Amino acid sequence: MSFPLGEDVDASQPVIYIPPRDETATGPDTGDETDQLLAEGYSPFDERDLPGGYVARFKLYRAAWKKCLARVEHIISSLHAPVVDEIVRSVHRAYDDVLPGLPYPELPIIAISGSSTSQGFIANLASRLEASPVEDSEDEDPPPSSYITHLYPSDCSNIMSTMKTLVSGFVDRPPAGQDVKRKPTTSLSSHDIELLKVWHGVHRDAAEGPEPPPQLVVFLHEFEQFDEAVVQDLFYICSSYVPQLPLIFVLALSSPHNSFLNAVYPQSVLSLLRVDAFTVPSGTGFLEEVVTKTFFDLHFEPDIMVGPATLDFLTDFFCRNSASAEGVLLILQLAHLKHFDEPLTAFVRDGQLDAPIAELAPKKLSDPKAAAFVSSLFSWSFGPQKLASNEEGWPVNDVAGLLASIAEARTDFCSHLRRLKLAFGMMRKVYEVILDLGYRVTGTEMTSLEMMSASLKGGLAREGKHLGTITRKLSGEKLSILLGELRSFLDELPDHLDEVHEAQQCVTTTAALLEDDKESADGAQIADEFGDWLIGYFQEHIINLEDLRLWEIWHTGSTPFPSEMINPASRATIVSALLQPHTFLSLPRDHPMAQRLPILKLPDASILFRRYLEAGRMINVYDWYESFSQVIESQRSHLVPADGEDSNGHVDEEEDWKMHVQARFVRALHTLDFVGLVKHTGRKAEHVMRTVYDVPE
Repeated sequence: MSFPLGEDVDASQPVIYIPPRDETATGPDTGDETDQLLAEGYSPFDERDLPGGYVARFKLYRAAWKKCLARVEHIISSLHAPVVDEIVRSVHRAYDDVLPGLPYPELPIIAISGSSTSQGFIANLASRLEASPVEDSEDEDPPPSSYITHLYPSDCSNIMSTMKTLVSGFVDRPPAGQDVKRKPTTSLSSHDIELLKVWHGVHRDAAEGPEPPPQLVVFLHEFEQFDEAVVQDLFYICSSYVPQLPLIFVLALSSPHNSFLNAVYPQSVLSLLRVDAFTVPSGTGFLEEVVTKTFFDLHFEPDIMVGPATLDFLTDFFCRNSASAEGVLLILQLAHLKHFDEPLTAFVRDGQLDAPIAELAPKKLSDPKAAAFVSSLFSWSFGPQKLASNEEGWPVNDVAGLLASIAEARTDFCSHLRRLKLAFGMMRKVYEVILDLGYRVTGTEMTSLEMMSASLKGGLAREGKHLGTITRKLSGEKLSILLGELRSFLDELPDHLDEVHEAQQCVTTTAALLEDDKESADGAQIADEFGDWLIGYFQEHIINLEDLRLWEIWHTGSTPFPSEMINPASRATIVSALLQPHTFLSLPRDHPMAQRLPILKLPDASILFRRYLEAGRMINVYDWYESFSQVIESQRSHLVPADGEDSNGHVDEEEDWKMHVQARFVRALHTLDFVGLVKHTGRKAEHVMRTVYDVPE
């Protein structure tokens, strides 16, 4: 699909793919190719897909991702809420809790570490400050309102542009809802802070009742990227207007505030500031909380369950590259997209195939075009077998039986998944209690995220056996503590699930036996039996979900995560496209252009790139042109044999041909320059420098 360029395009994106437009198309390019593909019944799996399956799966993807997204955003918001509340409270009290006796007023600074990688946190904080603040129960006076403006490093190259952005961000709002027109000849300059002082005075005078004057909150995004000299001048200017202008600066940092501010800014600047530091929840604990409450919580059942491959990639990407909430959402969304590429995911929610009427599903399956899809489904469900054919040639006789089988597989998968989640939760609870009791648990070096991934592969048998063995050695008192913690854990789970009742019954029965057997053998036999039950319970329920029938409908499994969509190899792709352009064309294998082409049949940019690879570190442009023109002349001789005429018309034709070759050379050279393969140097005007050297065959 095309990517329409406009105001909504992020210029910081490393790669933007713009495919060529169909020259035969008429009318303007609206960029709505997706809707056109959906309307035409596009499907990348024509050999085994339902009629209209692509459209149905796309709708199911949107519904499944919307459900998962709402859950993850709710969890992230709940994790951020305590910090947001503290920051809002600190902003409201910035000019109340002032230390008396200072020689000069300090400029309030709110330093938020780790927030520059979480734009959702900044947006949430800004919306809370702009909204009507919630009054604290212990405060009688209402908190002040806040006006907000945002400063970015790209807009603050010098102090004049910085002050202009800051002042304009506030004064562009009409005071008290009144549209005030200023005369340019009599108005203050747009970068003069006196203009902001007058504007704030109008707002202060317009305030009614006991409401305090509005505060001016300035967000400095990606604070480490600002020029130090510009920030110093900004703080010097604004500190001289405190407290007449209640300015409050919010610094979004990715590093700890104390190490960065103390290392970059002198004491003369820091002495003007009163810094309150806050840290946004991050790290592996943050990721563990999101994954646990989204995919391993019995209170929530997503439409699809992520597999170990996705969890491993998510953990690695979060720990190595970008520990941000946006990165987590991106990976989970791509996992959903990749999953619904499989035609069988049309049965994710039910057997109706996204049909509003129940009779439409059998009709879709009865379509002769769906024969390959149904055959693959039956082969997967019941193993390879020779399917019977009816008189019309359709390889399935009973659609109702097919739908019933899929419904049975869905129920079985959901039940096993709930048991796996419950067993995994109980294993973690037993592990925590045993550590609190003072036991050393060996053989469980995996982190919580690694254990989640291993549980989906049924790979926690050793850990479950080890925990059960330690449980068998517990005394009656310690066993009672463990049973009490497990009962509390199980009581918090949904009581309508049969899977929970089984575990509750065993724990309750064991606790009752232990209570009655206090005087005999100190509960050693009961501990031994309960430890054996735990070992068997973990082994029975923590299984590989890929062993279940039709697992690939509801589980991403071990399918490799499409990492190339996050980190595309743009350099290698460009080089490959220039060397072998035919491999990027949608051609059948027996097509002549699908084979490796000689240099005569390559596009101009590829011809020039082949000569580029044969040159040294510096390329003489004239020699480059001569070698290029030789190939073009060879092309010409193969197409039009020379006639040997030497007339004026022939001379003019040769001049035109030379101009034609020169134009093609310049266009190909600009193409290579545009993709970054050519570097210009001022030392030799007739030479250019290569930027690519080692190219694999």
